[in-house]
Amino acid sequence: MEPTVIQVTPFTVEVDGVKVQVVEVSRQQLVTGDVWYIVSVRVNYKGIESRVFPLFVRDTRDLKNKLKVEITKLKIIEASYGLQEVRRVIA
Repeated sequence: MEPTVIQVTPFTVEVDGVKVQVVEVSRQQLVTGDVWYIVSVRVNYKGIESRVFPLFVRDTRDLKNKLKVEITKLKIIEASYGLQEVRRVIA
């Protein structure tokens, strides 16, 4: 049996060296019986705090993978256009 982990929102996790605040989690059960979670997150990238945005995930592994994708997008924008463009896009 898998142990139950309870965390009260908001809480902060670190993914790829970037702090991510999990603001809210909503559990949704589809008609098919599948369970999805709507996770509202805020990314703090190099001192720039993003707006709160939702991620639709199945589990914590899926959440971590999607956060890595979002953070990689920010790193690519910074490498291509600079930190000012990152600020414009996420804030």
